[in-house]
Formats: sequence, structure tokens, C-alpha cells
Amino acid sequence: MEQLDWDDLKVLLACSRFGSTRSAAAALKVSNSTVHRKLESLEDAVEGRLFDRTPDGLLATALCEELLPIAKVVEDTISDGQLRLTGRDALLAGKLKVSLANFAPLNAMFFEKLNEFSLSYPRIQLDVKASNDIVDLSRREADFAIRGLPVGERPPRDIVGIKLGLLTVGYYVHRDLLTDARLGRRELTYINTAEDLPAQLPKPGDLGIAVKHSIDGSLARREAVLNQMGVGALPCFMVENDSNIIRLPNTLSVPYFHVWLLYHKDLRQSARVRALFTHLSSLEDSWPDTWVGMRA
Repeated sequence: MEQLDWDDLKVLLACSRFGSTRSAAAALKVSNSTVHRKLESLEDAVEGRLFDRTPDGLLATALCEELLPIAKVVEDTISDGQLRLTGRDALLAGKLKVSLANFAPLNAMFFEKLNEFSLSYPRIQLDVKASNDIVDLSRREADFAIRGLPVGERPPRDIVGIKLGLLTVGYYVHRDLLTDARLGRRELTYINTAEDLPAQLPKPGDLGIAVKHSIDGSLARREAVLNQMGVGALPCFMVENDSNIIRLPNTLSVPYFHVWLLYHKDLRQSARVRALFTHLSSLEDSWPDTWVGMRA
């Protein structure tokens, strides 16, 4: 195998993060042909195909998945070195505005990481707002946004981002209600919603359950399920710590949202932005299994 080149590894990371050579080229500020050439050079060096070209974009091969962690280590090492060379003490000070979606289980994990960052970089002031409202990163309403995007959806071209983890949704019910329904004491009904749910979820009729109530908002629907009002569709991360709420038997959770860490491309040269991005991106490696529907 030939020696790997950092410029080629940058192309590998960009293609993986953005899903197409054109988007990768825009992010790297090079031509599409340059990305193609460097990708081919890297494939020659590793003697194998790194991406399958599909109608939905680039799909990483098994060889690519093996190489990506190496590329990330190189990227982090170079980034850390640049921070030291440009004067860490002088640059890593000031304010960073962070916008979080208003979901308690996720935010508990994010604030743990933000506290770690604050201890490591005491001269940086964090201005954090928790809201589900849309935030315009191009207008600098925030330096960072942590948001869920439907599976298959990507951020705009001028936004840099990585997927921190997957969230799934499934049908959940209170265990006492399920027991009573099995014994014929109560009817098991479905809590409807006007919200868009993944097409992979079976319809209430397919489950043989009649629709009774209609409740919008996952937090409100969780309370309804907790109070035994019926079967409801809930994100799996919202029920991980409540043993009274269980997944409806013979049903599976399905992909719902990817949680993204996002910032505007114009901030890539900011040392403190890169530092927080690197720190929060480590959440990708510790994403809880229960949030993707895997119960212990």
C-alpha cells in the first residue's frame, strides 16, 4: 500500500460527511474534479474502493469505514497542532453561542460535555439557549446548533456538520395497561398524532388496535402513555429510564432522526469553534444504545 496523503484524507472525510463529491468540493473550496482525482488517488493507495456511487449519494464501503477513524485521528492531531502554533492562550477566549433542542435526556448529556469543555477552556464563555425554534446560523444567531434532522435529510451547503447519533421511534405502552388488556379488563387503544412518523412504523389498523385519543407533542404523548391512556409512538430515548413504559410486543423501533452538530462554514478558522466542535464530536463514540432502540 502506498503512503497516505493528508490532502487525500481530507477529501475522504469531506465525502463521508457531506455525501457527495460536489458538496465535499464546496466544503473544501476546490473543484469537483479535484475531489474526484484525490479520491481516485486515495483508492489507488489503499488498493480498494472507498465509496459506492448510488442515486442517493456516496455510500461508504467497509474499507472506508476502517479508514475513517484513522483520518479523524490525523485531523484532530493537525487541528491541535494548529491551535498551539497560532497561540492557544490568545485565541481560546471569548464567547460561544450554542443552541440546543429542548429535550431533557439529550441535554443532560450535552451539558456534561459542555462542563468538561468549560473546565478545559476557562476563558471561553458559553451562551446556551435551549429551544426547538429554528436557528439561523448564517445570521450568527448561534455559533453552534445541535438539532435533529429526519433520516436522509442533510444540512444546507453552507453549514458544516456531523451526525452525533441516531434516534429511533417505536410504539410504547404502560405495562399495567398491557397486562389488563391481555386479561380482558381494559381495551388497548392507540393514541393518534398529526405529527409525521416514519413510514416504516405499522399503522394502528395493522396492529389491530383502534384509534381513540389524539395527542400531539412527544412529551405530552409520553405523559399520556405513562398515565395508561393507550399505545403511543415515542422516541426511544424518552422512555429509557422508566421501567413502567415498555415497547409494544412484536414491534420494532425504526430510524427517526439523526442528531447533528452544526456550525457555519465561515467559522472554520475560529480556534475556539474548532475546539468545541472537536470536544462535542466525541459524543459520536458514546451515543447510548437505548437511544437507537436497543434495550439492555
